[in-house]
Formats: sequence, C-alpha cells, structure tokens
Amino acid sequence: MFFKKVSKILAVFSFVFILCASSAMAADEPVLTVGTSTLNEKEVLNLMATTAGGNQMMVGLMLAQSTLPERVELVNQMAHALLFAEAAKTKGLGSRPDVAFQIKWQTMQILMQAYFEQYASKWDMSENAVRNYYDTHKDEFYEAPAAHTRHILTQTEGDALNAALEIYKTKDFAKVASEYSRDPNSAKNGGDLGWVEKGMMVPSVEAAIDGASIGSLVGPVKSDYGWHIIEVTERRPGRQLSFDEAGERAAQGLQKQYLENELKELGKKFNVKIDEKALENLGGIPAPAAAKQ
Repeated sequence: MFFKKVSKILAVFSFVFILCASSAMAADEPVLTVGTSTLNEKEVLNLMATTAGGNQMMVGLMLAQSTLPERVELVNQMAHALLFAEAAKTKGLGSRPDVAFQIKWQTMQILMQAYFEQYASKWDMSENAVRNYYDTHKDEFYEAPAAHTRHILTQTEGDALNAALEIYKTKDFAKVASEYSRDPNSAKNGGDLGWVEKGMMVPSVEAAIDGASIGSLVGPVKSDYGWHIIEVTERRPGRQLSFDEAGERAAQGLQKQYLENELKELGKKFNVKIDEKALENLGGIPAPAAAKQ
C-alpha cells in the first residue's frame, strides 16, 4: 500500500511542482491549502485529468464512483506532493541552478504549447488550402530519378575484392554485406541504401551508381570512407507526384509555411540576440573552423 501511494505521489509531483512555482494562482476558493500553496477546484480537476492521461471522461467516471472519503484521500495524495514542494521552497531548492533551469525550461515549453494550441487552430488546413499549397509548390513534390542501391564498405581494397568474390560464390549480397561491411547503418539491412538520388553520395560513388548495370557488381570504388562494392537493383525515372500521393507532405509543407510566417512576425516583435563570441568557446570547447565554400 505504501509503494502504491508513493507512485501516485510521484505521478503528480512534477506537475504540482511547476504549478507551485507559478505566482498566478486562481481566484477561486482553495480546495487544498498546504503552507503558501493552494489548489482550487479547477486545479484539482486539472490535476486529476493529468494523472488520467488527459482523459476528461475518465475524470468524470472517477468522480461518479468516488465517495467523499475516497475524494479526501485523493486530494490528500496531492497534499503529499505539495508538502514536498513546500519543503523544497523553504530549503531554497527553487534557486538551485539545476532546479531553476528545469522550472524555467518547462515553463517555456508549457507556454509554447499553449501558444500553438491557441494560434495553430486558426490556420486554414482545409483540403482546398492544402491543394492550393500543392499547386503553388509543385517543385517540392517532384520525385527525382533514383537508383535502388546497396553497397559494402570495407577498410581496404583487398577486403572489398574478397567481399565481391564471396558474393559471386554465394549469390547472397545481403549476407556478405552483414559480414564484411563497415557501414553499421546499411550492413544490418543487407547493405541496402534505399533509393539514392543525384547528389546524395560522394562523387566517386555517385559516378559508379550512374554507370552501373542493374544486377551487376561495381567496384572496388575508393572514397574518403574506404572501399565500396556497389550494386544497383532497380532504377526509377523522375516524375511529378499527384496531389493524392503528396497530400500528407503538402499539409506538412503548409504547416511549415504558417510556422515560418509566425516566426517572422514574432522576430519583428521581439528582439533576438545571439552572442556568437560566447559560442566560440561554448562549454570550454572551441568551435572548429567552418569548411570553405
């Protein structure tokens, strides 16, 4: 029973701690008072909803089935969390750098979420609006020509040749890739790189892919990463995606457009200043020189 109560206390603790840090308390009469902290009726209900995963219907069900003693016990568990929070305040923990940062950062996140909930609801995300975005940004929904490619990356040319010989013997590119390849991302997938478009790979590998016949091995090919054995399994031509195919991406693009416009307006309203001098040695680690363009 004790562990059950403690788990419930911890479930509400983080929410209540932020709540106690806020100076804006509701004007309603408090249902619970612990030291200088209070919870009014609406806050108690909100806290119940938080512990129920935000499910308001669950709160109604809980209330409909709970007797007065059970409700007192529930609020008493909230009191336990407030007692810890009050003790933390009296000990000055709110001004401890790590705690102060958590309160500051979580407060900013809560405010950001509230802003989006209020203003994003005004964005026109109707089918007509999404379709208009698609029609005016068709270049974003062009599927470039690509080659479905797999490769094996080795440290030496000799290892690459051995891998190629093993493929010729076993006819099992995927198995050889899992054994030989030093590329951890693709080796576990049998060397599969997926659909490779122009500009995605380093020049030597891209040239090999462009010149490869479907189903034939190419290599060893040298790059800055090592030696590659490459196989193109299929190719696709470039094409314009239809609205039905690109609808979800078009909606995401429209949302991004609204967001960027909102950021521009907010940037005009509030001053944004970045101290690049401080960033040069952030955390005591000097920033490496930027690559020349």
